[in-house]
Amino acid sequence: MIRPAELFYPRGAECLTCGDPLRAEADYCLCPDCRQALLALRLRDGVCSRCMHPLGRRGSCPFCSAGRLQPLAEGYGAYRYTGEAAELVKLLKYGYQDEAADALAAGMAQCFPPGRYDALTPVPLHRSRQRMRGINQARLLCQLISRRTGLPVLDTLTRSRKTRMQVRLRGSAIRQRNVQGAFSLASDVQGLRLLLVDDVRTTGATARACAQALLAGGAAEVSILTACIATERRP
Repeated sequence: MIRPAELFYPRGAECLTCGDPLRAEADYCLCPDCRQALLALRLRDGVCSRCMHPLGRRGSCPFCSAGRLQPLAEGYGAYRYTGEAAELVKLLKYGYQDEAADALAAGMAQCFPPGRYDALTPVPLHRSRQRMRGINQARLLCQLISRRTGLPVLDTLTRSRKTRMQVRLRGSAIRQRNVQGAFSLASDVQGLRLLLVDDVRTTGATARACAQALLAGGAAEVSILTACIATERRP
């Protein structure tokens, strides 16, 4: 069924990242050039085998070396947070363009081993922020990944305390304090191997806070999957 809005703004009418009105493909709403540029940002070479963070100059992982993966078991990410990938995330979070999730989710669905996890679970938004944005972008990504992999989506967490936006904070310690204790269990997770889903991982503070709540509730294992992995900007 065609929605009324699609009569005036049909899906794929223009490329999401460059605005090309002639060559956008309906599947991902990207033109061939931007699609190739996005694929060039896939996290494959020069990344940590455990958390997929880009390796440092000496081949060490700055994320794991700083202890930022614990208590998460593994970390997965589809793209480097730059260029077309960063633009899609911004359109999804702040531009009210749900179709920006399609290409991101397609890459995410290929990042983790099949059969290892029991369910996908989104990082929750506080109800006031979700009202403002209209959607929880993490849950939309979960739904699209679920269609590709068959993994169920479980809303296991709620955001019980409103926090400042992590993107506006600098430094891992400040971000960790911001989200500490902000998440509560919303369902039974006893014995489950869960794959936590979010849009961007920078310091990992939000993922760690979510994992602590899930593990305390009896989850057997929690790992993190994000559309993008960003390197932390220094003050």
